[in-house]
Amino acid sequence: MMKVALHVDYSDGSGVDVEATAPDLIAFERNFDKPFTIFAESMRLEYVLWLGWHALKRQGKTALEFDPWIETVTTVGLKESTEPPPLENGQLTGS
Repeated sequence: MMKVALHVDYSDGSGVDVEATAPDLIAFERNFDKPFTIFAESMRLEYVLWLGWHALKRQGKTALEFDPWIETVTTVGLKESTEPPPLENGQLTGS
């Protein structure tokens, strides 16, 4: 897993989709001193919010720091990945 698709809804009624990629996942591990796999094992709300905030901040879509930013959020959630699943055997099919 090299990216996580998220959707954030704000209290003003707006919303944004964001993808957390490798730089965000590494920052998550450094900030929480936990491997990113903990995200799947123990999905704390703070983890999801932090990952969304970090991705948005890194992409220049928010200037707020984490705590003030979460005061503007009503919901955050995982989105289905838009990437096709990898082939099991690595072989192309259908040709």
